[in-house]
Amino acid sequence: MRILLASLNADGAWFVWLLNHQGHQVDWTVGNDDCRHVLEGLIPTPLDHLDPAAYDLVVFDMSGNGADADEVRKVTPVIGASALADKLEHDREFGLEFMERAGIPVPPWQVFDDVADGIRYVRKVKKRVVFKPCGEGDDSSCTYVAKSPEDMERYLEVLFKRIHVKRFVMQEFIAGTEVSTEAWFNGEEWFALNHTLEEKKFMSGGIGPNTGCAGNLCWMPLRSNSLFERGLMRAAPLLKEAGFVGMLDLNTIVTEGNLFGLEWTPRFGYEGTCNLTRLLPMDFGDFLYAMAAGGSPVLGPAKHPFAATIRLSVPPYPTNGNLMKVAPSEKQFAGIPVSGLDPDNLECWYVCDMRLVPGSENELEMISKDGLVGAPIGVGDSVEQAFKECQIAIDKLLIPDLQYRNDVARCCSNRYETLLSQGWLRTTG
Repeated sequence: MRILLASLNADGAWFVWLLNHQGHQVDWTVGNDDCRHVLEGLIPTPLDHLDPAAYDLVVFDMSGNGADADEVRKVTPVIGASALADKLEHDREFGLEFMERAGIPVPPWQVFDDVADGIRYVRKVKKRVVFKPCGEGDDSSCTYVAKSPEDMERYLEVLFKRIHVKRFVMQEFIAGTEVSTEAWFNGEEWFALNHTLEEKKFMSGGIGPNTGCAGNLCWMPLRSNSLFERGLMRAAPLLKEAGFVGMLDLNTIVTEGNLFGLEWTPRFGYEGTCNLTRLLPMDFGDFLYAMAAGGSPVLGPAKHPFAATIRLSVPPYPTNGNLMKVAPSEKQFAGIPVSGLDPDNLECWYVCDMRLVPGSENELEMISKDGLVGAPIGVGDSVEQAFKECQIAIDKLLIPDLQYRNDVARCCSNRYETLLSQGWLRTTG
């Protein structure tokens, strides 16, 4: 099958390697010229010009270019982006309203466009709240979970002196277990149900900046369960009405008896999706095509009960991108050697900011992008075994100043056991 991967910042470059390795003919394009050297020597050189009609499938590796995806969809099956996906992820207000229309409970929330009004709200409710930017182009890394009403008030006062946020949501904090439910929608029904537990903070103990992912655990239940039925599944009628096709992840917080929707992720979840490639009981490229074309693949049990990742990086990560602008000349990790990885055998590794050393056959080095090494993808019959595979892979690496959290396995295991004890993972049907 001929596949084109359309990328903005090369986040999904590893999927080019994987799909080519699975026997597909894969080309790719990247919008940001600074990212053209990601996985250089390991995957084809990105194209400058493309004709979507020349491919059987076009894959968009992230949201943000939904209008382009919808245009391409008129001539070629597309997976990974749409105008609706953009709104669900980037317009927090729309996303919460969509949950409510679907019948998914959400914590109490209000929208503000003035910081003074936000502070008055915090003083009035006298509860822990969560700050979520929702204006067009606002910095999502400013999302903040306050420890107290006073903490949020101080955060708002400091934030609005440092960065301009046009519009934001203030939402009541719910203490519970955070868990994501993802499934793939072919326009009519769901496939490949899976759940993810993710640690987002940079440092062990859940402190430091929110990096999106520091490691996670993924599994595919064979049948439906309460997490799915009381959350994501309820969105099906609205998605069908809107003509939505693709993956959709609902991030939730659950307590002893309640489920609350938090956010949507209607795109590749990177480490989470990489985990899925090791669990899915069929070729990933064939699965993507089936979803994009409205097919109904017959999926048996997952290849493994669990898959896990631990994100690896080198300094100055995470002081880059949205967290702190760093000029390319200041990125000291460029050229750092990467030893302990076989460039011909990366099915068990999600690799990011590296390339084959020019002129060599198997030597890898970091490039000047974000300082992300990537993540080993461990599998196992238990949570502990999956993370043990990750650690074994990490121990084989030789990378100067390698950094990662050493408590992801324990944190995910504890949260999984909580879900079990509260009955959320009981299968139905």
